[in-house]
Amino acid sequence: MSEELRDKLKKPIGKIISDLNELNVNSKIVICVGDITSKVILKKGIKPKICIYDNKCARKEIKTPDAIEKFNAEKINVKNPPGHLTEEVFNVLEKALSSNFNKKIFVDGEEDLVTLAAIDLAPVGSLIFYGQPSEGLVMVEVDKNIKDNIKNILERMEDYGD
Repeated sequence: MSEELRDKLKKPIGKIISDLNELNVNSKIVICVGDITSKVILKKGIKPKICIYDNKCARKEIKTPDAIEKFNAEKINVKNPPGHLTEEVFNVLEKALSSNFNKKIFVDGEEDLVTLAAIDLAPVGSLIFYGQPSEGLVMVEVDKNIKDNIKNILERMEDYGD
């Protein structure tokens, strides 16, 4: 991945949320990316369609948070090396989004970039939550502009190194 793209991805894609009590997630598809993000959202009583986690926080190994363990959802394992987005990730997310059941996806590798795949595949109107290092929780309200922006980023990731 190019340095320019890396720098772009360090900036929040959505808006930083300071007060979760103000969230209105009724009838929206919610996807959480990250162990701590998933834990925070679940503890707020919000039931995401998908939780994506890798048992890491700031690249340090952690135990699966209790909130994720207790989340009544089918667990799926997927491999995704750091700094990459595999086809398997896209396939698993696509199946999870079309399922009638909630899913928790354990990523063997790194889940950070999976946020991009989630935004790309989620229907317009969905909410994607992820953590922004040293800034907090970011909420992305998926709309056509954000999807187009992410599509552009994904195409640039594919082209790099060709």
